[in-house]
Amino acid sequence: MQKPERISWRDTNLALIGSDFDHKVKAAAAEGEEAWDGIRTKEGLHVWRIEKFLVKAWPVKQYGQFHRGDSYIIMNTYGTDPSNLSYDIHIWIGSESSQDEYGTAAYKMVEADDYLGGMAVQHRQVEGQEAPEFCQYFENGLQYLQGGIETGFTHVGEPSKEKPLFFKFRRRDNEKKTGELVQVPMSCSSMDSDSAFILYADKSSVWAWHGKDCPPMEKIAATHQGDKLCTLATVTVLAQGDGDDEETEFWNYLDGSGSSESDSGEKSRSIGGATSTTKSSSSSSRSFKDYKPKLFLVDSDPTKELTPVGLGKLIQKVATLKLGSSGGGKFLNRGLLDDSDVFLLDVGSKIFVWIGKAADSGEKLAALGAADRYAAEIEPRAKEVPVTILKAGQERSGFMSYFK
Repeated sequence: MQKPERISWRDTNLALIGSDFDHKVKAAAAEGEEAWDGIRTKEGLHVWRIEKFLVKAWPVKQYGQFHRGDSYIIMNTYGTDPSNLSYDIHIWIGSESSQDEYGTAAYKMVEADDYLGGMAVQHRQVEGQEAPEFCQYFENGLQYLQGGIETGFTHVGEPSKEKPLFFKFRRRDNEKKTGELVQVPMSCSSMDSDSAFILYADKSSVWAWHGKDCPPMEKIAATHQGDKLCTLATVTVLAQGDGDDEETEFWNYLDGSGSSESDSGEKSRSIGGATSTTKSSSSSSRSFKDYKPKLFLVDSDPTKELTPVGLGKLIQKVATLKLGSSGGGKFLNRGLLDDSDVFLLDVGSKIFVWIGKAADSGEKLAALGAADRYAAEIEPRAKEVPVTILKAGQERSGFMSYFK
């Protein structure tokens, strides 16, 4: 029997998910979801993976490791008063994740928020486009692993000299010493001279290999990343063409599938060429200095077009604007946010969906669907950037800095 086609999450439109009845179903289902037991009071970070429509706890030792073919739920619980904690719930969507996985993750995120009494701020993160505040959850950075639950890659565990991991390092251009590690096949042909690579055998055996044409800042960032993984020793740094051939232990892991032996008995390594698909296209590396934030009214009827209700001009970078500042920039009018409606704010590097206190159940339906509708109707880039869903009263400076 032919296996059904695996449909990409990017082809999903969540706009029709939700209703007053659906909300009640979610609330009832939430009470029966074992994954949510105790989440109201458990401070810290919690990660689950979507496995065939089920929510399964992800091993703590693998926090920060995500399979590219899967979707995950991540919750950060924090606060100084145990009786008044704050919650951020994220879904992380791998580039090879399916419609079913994305839809389940989104549904379960709303369900968890219902379980918490609507107290959580909800977010969507996409592989390679994650917001900086999400990346900061993981001390050793983000690692993108091959495959996923549907392709048989169910567990990786701790790397070892018998089962090492090989990564291509991808730096975020706006962050000097951070980036993500993308797992590639253990082969010389996976390498190119324009990039840096990390071979992670165990906590005392980590190598950072720098291609001869790799940008200097990327070399520094990759070495820093390797140093964080090599907790029991010091990362070994290799530079292409500068004595790296002498590091036999490193090449022994790779030569089995990426080298050939010449007539003279010497090995020649087939270092692959750089390709555009392996370079970061992350929106986080783009500059949105001159982007004009746009505010849209989200109608509860998904058949109606999104209506622009205001345009803002931002002269200064967002990071330089102060909450309550009246000079140095132009802001959206706070009065545009009607408490009886739902609004979408596109600031370039992120999408905010704001839900008014008096918005009815129809207008609150599937806020992620508003971002999907916006991507489908107006701005395709929106499918790739982080999304944050705020209810009135949950506004933070990142959102309010665009309003006067």
